Amino acid sequence: MANAISYIGATIGCVVGVPATVDSAGFGALVYTTIGKIASFGEVGDTAADTTVDLLDGRIEHVNGAKDGGAVPFTIRADADDLGQPILKAQSNGNNEVSFRIVDPDGRISYFYGKVANVRDTERTSSNYKGFTGEVRVNSPTIRT
Repeated sequence: MANAISYIGATIGCVVGVPATVDSAGFGALVYTTIGKIASFGEVGDTAADTTVDLLDGRIEHVNGAKDGGAVPFTIRADADDLGQPILKAQSNGNNEVSFRIVDPDGRISYFYGKVANVRDTERTSSNYKGFTGEVRVNSPTIRT
């Protein structure tokens, strides 16, 4: 049985644009800028619409329909010296596709692209840190290696 691993040490990078091919070779050919100080990066992967068929025999069949990568929320602690954070801020609520590479501590890599949206400052409270939140609206399948 494999040991559980945490995501401590995972890295996430981004680049404006899409790969020439939507596969590991295409995504792997891009040059990513690492995004620093990530506090959280949401669930990654497709969900499928539930298409149902009501049969005359009284059963309902379920068929997996259209795939959707959804919106992946992120929370980041501000770092004025970070090179990746300005990319997210500059692309927020625009229509450029941004490609992402996630490298997990066990070496597994996930790739996808989408539009960055809704980048906003974190809440200002006496016990909060300066940072920002946002989401990636995924427009490609998630490619895992």
